[in-house]
Amino acid sequence: MLEVRRGQSERQRRGSETPCWAARYTFADICGHSPALVHARELARRAAQAECAVLLLGESGTGKELFAQAIHCASPQQAGPFVPIDCAAIPRDLLEAELFGYAPGAFSGASTAGKPGKFELAHGGTVFLDEIGEMPLEMQAKLLRVLQEHQVVRLGGLAPVLVDFTVIAATNRDVEAMASQGHFRRDLLYRLDVMRIPIPPLRERREDIRPLVEAYWAHKSRALGKEICLSEAALRMLERYSWPGNVREVVNIVERLLVSATAFVVEPEDLPLSLCQAQAEETSQESPWDLAAAVEKTERYTLEKALRQAQGNRQEAARLVGVSRASFYRKLQSYGLLHSLSQAAPRCPPWAVPSEPRGAPLGAHGAPPL
Repeated sequence: MLEVRRGQSERQRRGSETPCWAARYTFADICGHSPALVHARELARRAAQAECAVLLLGESGTGKELFAQAIHCASPQQAGPFVPIDCAAIPRDLLEAELFGYAPGAFSGASTAGKPGKFELAHGGTVFLDEIGEMPLEMQAKLLRVLQEHQVVRLGGLAPVLVDFTVIAATNRDVEAMASQGHFRRDLLYRLDVMRIPIPPLRERREDIRPLVEAYWAHKSRALGKEICLSEAALRMLERYSWPGNVREVVNIVERLLVSATAFVVEPEDLPLSLCQAQAEETSQESPWDLAAAVEKTERYTLEKALRQAQGNRQEAARLVGVSRASFYRKLQSYGLLHSLSQAAPRCPPWAVPSEPRGAPLGAHGAPPL
């Protein structure tokens, strides 16, 4: 009977639903070069080759699903389906039917042909359990049995169906603390936590902000058909921002700036007011009485504004701020602005930050999802 059920499930898996369960993003789509991100990427590559269970830990918006898709695409099961399951989005009373499927006539309104669950659809591929910390305790016990026995029984069914898949789980919660408090099964945690990969938030890897903004700016400007530049002063403000929404917030800000831009160059005053206010509050909390730092920021901003006003002409910019050309040159050098905006031109490519190295290129599939 087990073989018969397996044959039936194989025919169902070859149905019209299967092709839509596919991962599109690879490790090439993970943009950044900070040590923390490089380490996370290396752990993910090892996990992909080992085909072991993976637990992705990180705040909301850090790119956990991007990592999950990249692991699947680098694994020996890359030709199989990639089935994401948002454990927080499925209502509790529908979760069992979604995961395990149901037999014909299992409940009122059920399809007469029955329906395979997500675990069956993931046979030969990968299941991505997003927000695993939100899964009810009673469902955790059933998930543990699936991972141990490699078989599922549909809701209202009798015969088990063999399944073989790799599981990747993700959460933004402290599952260790939840297990200690009895809100998460520790035996399930042992099953899922074979390879633990922490994904650091953006505020802990600020060197990744510039390449991230660059990648999404280039991708979105192409999609919108706009040639708009982001000034160096605006970019530096973005680099100093703490990004509580992480990469998802970067995508939002970039899209908002491009859609709402009315000038060819986006300046600091064009940035969202909420971002500027948040950054001002952070700065005031860090050093409320640091006069030297305040003077330095004001002077730097004035120099950049004069260069923009003079379209890169240093002699004219020096005249605007009321200093000699030699003094103006020395100040540019001290602030690292010697080449910034000094070659202003009437037109520039969608991304123009000539004084800084470019970040990692986009992958073959464009900007990754979050």
